[in-house]
Amino acid sequence: MRGAVPPGAVLSTAHVRTLAVHLEAMHALAATPANLARDPVRFPRAYADLRDVEVAAVLSAQLAYGRVDLFGPVIARILALADAHGGPAAYVLTFDDARAADLAGVIYRWNRGEDFVLLFRLLQAVYRRHASLGELFQPGPVGASLGAAIDTLRALTPGEPSRGFRTWLAHPGDGSACKRWLMFLRWMVRVDGMDLGRWTHLSPRDLVIPLDTHVMRLSGFLGLTRRNDASWRTAEEVTAALRCLDPDDPVRFDFALAHLGISGACLGHRDADVCPACPLAPMCHAPAAPARPTESAPATPAPAGRRAR
Repeated sequence: MRGAVPPGAVLSTAHVRTLAVHLEAMHALAATPANLARDPVRFPRAYADLRDVEVAAVLSAQLAYGRVDLFGPVIARILALADAHGGPAAYVLTFDDARAADLAGVIYRWNRGEDFVLLFRLLQAVYRRHASLGELFQPGPVGASLGAAIDTLRALTPGEPSRGFRTWLAHPGDGSACKRWLMFLRWMVRVDGMDLGRWTHLSPRDLVIPLDTHVMRLSGFLGLTRRNDASWRTAEEVTAALRCLDPDDPVRFDFALAHLGISGACLGHRDADVCPACPLAPMCHAPAAPARPTESAPATPAPAGRRAR
């Protein structure tokens, strides 16, 4: 039941009921075309075929780190190459050395062309064995499901992956928050105006929140976690708190929380001009603004005949 708090929960019943009101208001404000246009989910939303959606979603989720205005053009560039060869799924299924050469100059931070080549060869291996990437994910708690899927993907990865590629196969068993895979799962499982809802064999109630920098910071401000490390355990604790608000769909507030940070509307500290407009302000325990460094006033020249002190 919504509002019920299990023993040992981070939140009190009263806090849950009050926070739910403010998060609902934030959620309503966040679901806008402008926010969707800034979100990486816009890339897989452009496709209809399930495997096209899956390939575009994997690529978009794995590159969704850093600044939106930097990773967005890289995703668009790669998908344009795929579209020129029949779409993302066709591109993967016919991927060969000639296609690999097209990716040689693609770079985003620590990921290089060789990582994208390996990613598409891995997806090709998956689709030669399965009709859908979704077949790697089993119903039930997402930690076990994701862990098993990553084990399979690691086993199918051809060659020796680079350090950059290995970040794309983060495993919950290693303590990683697995933010990018959890965001991918949110997109594929949830059904609303933002997410894709293409995998009906998994339940939104089993999802874990993608713990990015913005969500991590706001979760602390709102009392959703006492932890300060972006780990799998923290993601589970935040999700457990959100499950008190909505047990059937605990991660539905993720989009709103993330975009509060992405948009720059949250400064990460209290601000008398900015904070009053935020629906979460009454529940937020953000710290005070850092003190601004003071500048020493220039010395006033002493009058003639007197020595400056």
